[in-house]
Amino acid sequence: MALTPQQVRDAISSGQDQKLYDGHSLHLLVRNGRGYWVHRFRASDGKIHSRGVGSAATVTPAAARRDCAAFMTDKRRGVAVIPRRAKGEAFGTAADAYLSNHSAEWTPRTRADNKALFANHVPAEFNARPVTAITAEHVADVLRPCWNGPGNNRGSRLRRLIEGVLNAKDVSPNPARWNGPVKGLLSKKRADVKHREAMPYSQVPAFVATLSDGTEDRAGKFVILTGVRRKEGLGAKWGEFDFTNRVWNVSVERTKKKRAHAVPLTDAMLACLGEPGAPDAFVFPSSRTGRMLGNKTCDKEWVPQPFTLHGFRTSLTTWAQEQDNGRLYPMPIIKTAIAHNATENESDAAYLRSDHFKARRELMEHWSRFVTGS
Repeated sequence: MALTPQQVRDAISSGQDQKLYDGHSLHLLVRNGRGYWVHRFRASDGKIHSRGVGSAATVTPAAARRDCAAFMTDKRRGVAVIPRRAKGEAFGTAADAYLSNHSAEWTPRTRADNKALFANHVPAEFNARPVTAITAEHVADVLRPCWNGPGNNRGSRLRRLIEGVLNAKDVSPNPARWNGPVKGLLSKKRADVKHREAMPYSQVPAFVATLSDGTEDRAGKFVILTGVRRKEGLGAKWGEFDFTNRVWNVSVERTKKKRAHAVPLTDAMLACLGEPGAPDAFVFPSSRTGRMLGNKTCDKEWVPQPFTLHGFRTSLTTWAQEQDNGRLYPMPIIKTAIAHNATENESDAAYLRSDHFKARRELMEHWSRFVTGS
């Protein structure tokens, strides 16, 4: 039975890898939420060949059938170009075809980023290797120099691209698939990640005392006092602040854990904010661009080397752990205060009612007094 457009959409959105036949040697290959039309045919040498007809995101079932019919007509006339078998195709050639076939699905920036990932991180010997000769060890060797664990980073994006290239060539099992052997070859890399340098907490009050009333200094001091991640602090907007209840509600979209995070505000934190503006306006805008302050301003020019702004989260954590030999602030309270876990309820009302929040307010008041020398 010929596939309908709705059946194609349902197959792609199902989340399951599958192969659906449309008829006349045309089938829909679904891999990782993407659909591809593949046409299989027997050439004059008696061997079965496969040719890609295009992405199901841009090629309709009817258009894929017309393409196959035109190709078979050309084949009977002897003018069709028979593609090389996948086992003889080099990865570099397959990658170029993959980038070209999917270019319409990506933004210009994504297209440029994907091309740069291949150019900067895939060596020539890997590009020259036939796609069916690539193993999980080969993939892991390519990824290790830029691998920081699964997630949104260059290594993880490159792995997905390599997997997509091999899926397009119907390589099975796919050596780049995350739930395969490559996961075990790369999982130990996270232990090798170098943590950001943290200023000893005993030096923090003296450092904070040197800060001025400029926007950059106030932004840095605010991040130190709140214990939030750098991007969350520098990207704070006026609409996130509840001055009545003295709470800063960091929205779900801006947190690393994708969970709402409420920060109890102290007098020292409020003193960093300045004059309120429009709800969507940045609290600490760049004096040059008016946009969010950049990493260069706040790490390379503002924080004494070799320390980083992110490292002050460690300074806060270490200080809190050592108060009354760790009995004053248990580790669950500390982790929640810096949003290192996501155990709290997302409701603002729940934050304000919970004893957990009260304990965090006491911790942040104590930390603010320590940092400001009061």
